Amino acid sequence: MALADYTASVDHLQKALGKAYADEPWLLNMPGRSVACKIDHYYYLAVMPGFLETLGRLGGMFPDQVRETLVRTGNLITKPPERDPLLPLTVSWGGRSVTLTGAFVDADFIDRAVKTYGGFGTILNVSDLKISAADRDRIETLFQDKTPPQALAYF
Repeated sequence: MALADYTASVDHLQKALGKAYADEPWLLNMPGRSVACKIDHYYYLAVMPGFLETLGRLGGMFPDQVRETLVRTGNLITKPPERDPLLPLTVSWGGRSVTLTGAFVDADFIDRAVKTYGGFGTILNVSDLKISAADRDRIETLFQDKTPPQALAYF
């Protein structure tokens, strides 16, 4: 059985996301409206399953194919052996707090999509979205042996 090469799928998803962002900038970095917001210079917090569904629709793939591609390439942060990227998190922006199911996406994946394929000259800034400090221990457990989100990601 041959091993799957996910490089072409990642490039395809980045192209689709970049082009969609150019047309619909609300897709990213607008808390309460976007499917993913930049929480620090290393990660975006993606609202699940909306992020996978949107990326799948844009790229012509099923959400489970998108998830597998992003997990296998390290663009969705997971911890062995489960490789489950999902965490219930409390987030806040503009004085409003909500609990959602989220996953952490490597910022390089989205930033490359926006800059290279979306035609923007720079990467996106860190958004106003913050994660509850009460969730920090669970997040750091997920990030075992990886660089966790910076302190600026929390309220």
